[in-house]
This record gives sequence, C-alpha cells and structure tokens, in this order.
Amino acid sequence: MNIRELAEAAGVSPATVSLVLNEKPGVGEETRARVMKLAEELNYKGMSSTKKAKNILFLKYIKHGMIVEENAGFISTIMDSIENDCRAQGYTLSIVLSENQLEKTLSEIDYDNFYGIIFLGTELDENTYPLLNEIPIPYVVVDNVMPHFDCSAIAIDNFEIVYGALSHLKELGYKEIAYFRSNIRIQNFIERADAFYKYSGRFGFSFEKVHEFKMVPTLLGSFQSMTDYLRDNPRLPACVFADNDTIAIGAMKALKKAGYRIPEDIAVIGFDDIPFAAINSPTLSTMRVPKKAIGSLALRQLLMKINNDIDAIQKTRVGGELIIRHSTQK
Repeated sequence: MNIRELAEAAGVSPATVSLVLNEKPGVGEETRARVMKLAEELNYKGMSSTKKAKNILFLKYIKHGMIVEENAGFISTIMDSIENDCRAQGYTLSIVLSENQLEKTLSEIDYDNFYGIIFLGTELDENTYPLLNEIPIPYVVVDNVMPHFDCSAIAIDNFEIVYGALSHLKELGYKEIAYFRSNIRIQNFIERADAFYKYSGRFGFSFEKVHEFKMVPTLLGSFQSMTDYLRDNPRLPACVFADNDTIAIGAMKALKKAGYRIPEDIAVIGFDDIPFAAINSPTLSTMRVPKKAIGSLALRQLLMKINNDIDAIQKTRVGGELIIRHSTQK
C-alpha cells in the first residue's frame, strides 16, 4: 500500500495523510485518529521502509510550451544543474513531464518512491496553484515565486534585473524606449512588465503605449509578430527592452530584414542570456540569469526540507548580471 491508496481508504487527501504520519499540525484530532488507526489496521509501513533508493522527482509542467520548450537552453541548464548536484549528494533524479494535465499527473505519482519534488513552475498559473496542496512530500517550485501561495520557491528577481537593463540603456544616453512584450502571461512576464513601467518612468524615458509591441514568445513567432508590425511602418524609438532573448532575437531578424541597423537605428537588450544570444548577428546584449545557481539553490532548499532542517516557507530571489554585446554598443 502506498500513501495515495491509504488516503483513498481514509477518505482524505495524500497531503493530509502526510501531515498525520509526520505528526505535523493542520489536521483535526478526529481525522488524525482515524488515519492513524487505519494505517495500523492496513499495516502501512510508511515511506522510510518502502523506498528502495534515494530518489528525487523533477516535475516538468508544460501548459503551452512556448516558454519551457522554446527558450533554448534556459530550462535544460537548470535541470542539468539539479541532476549533477543530486548525483553529488547521493540522490537519483527522475523526470516526469506533465503536459497541461497537472491534476491527473499529481494523482498518478507514487509518492512513496520519492523523498521530495522539484516542480518547474514556469508556465504554472494562479488558477492551478491549489493543486500543489495535494503533494504529500516536501517540494520546491522553481522559476515562479508563486505569489500569495504558501510554498517554498526559487525565482528570478525580475524587478532588479529589469532595473539593470534599463539603467544600461539610460547610461548610453537614450531618451525614448520601446517594449517588446510577450503576448503570453506567465508570472515572470507579469513582473517584468510591472518593472518596465515602473523603472522606465523613474529613469525618465519617454514611453508611449503605441511603442509596446506584443510578441509571440518563440523565435518564429516574434519574427512574424515584428514583421506584421513593420508593415504599418511604425516610428520606432532608438532603444528597446525585450521580455526575453527569444523575443529579442526573433524581432531583430525582422528588423534587419526590413532594413534597420542594430544598434545604429535601434538598440536592443534582452533577458536570460540563452546560448543563441552570443552567436546571433549582431550578438545580443542581455541580462544573464544564473541558471546553474537556480538549480543548485532549489535542490539545497529541498534537502533542507527533507532533512527537517527548516520547516518555514522560503521564497528566494536570484539576481542577474549585465552582459554587453553588439546590440547596444554605440
């Protein structure tokens, strides 16, 4: 019998069973007594005796795939970092992919086989957050700060990084700015938009909503989006901030095809520092996100929860680094 089957027999969630068996608060005394009695009657041995190996699960959630699958090298670097650190700590990392069927995926996981879960929350939206309450073992969400939801998370410090990008453009003397914005809403892009509006005003940039260009956040999608905008021959400011490198690179291809010179006619700065940024023509100035550090921090935080070194919810923000390349060089 595993924890999910015990929960079904008791008429409660796996998370409730986990709270009872680990003697944690949050469960009524009547329910606690019923679960304990049933576990004894059914001879439930618990996770410690059923685990054959030290396994950690990486749950890769995809809602539409435009961010997780298209942002080349970003997610894979985080995963590689976690896998390497797991190996060094004596754990095996298993990977499960959930394609827009999170509730079904969570119900099918045999939690007794894992000590904890690292959950890729890049494309997770607020309507889906409550499903994570059913996870009965320690878990940490990565690449989403999970606002107003009680769980530990490692996320990008979008406000500080956008501030760094706009500060660079301001130091170069630009006065008017455009925004290449994703037309897909995820938590990272929501925060970057808020930061852009806040700091473009603080730096004294002239920004008009007509200069906000919404893009499909894929290489081909942003190329086509920019191509469509350019048909109307818009007046473009001399510099632009893009929500991520993928959008920036796709839009730059369209701009070059239309005869714009980068950075002479328009300077472009991205966000992430994916591998394509360094080999694009021209190379892309961007804000580098320490992807390996994100993976290492996620595992470290998870192991602390597994070992009961910390019981509090932790939300960690990771900053970035300005990488100057040809797309913003005067």
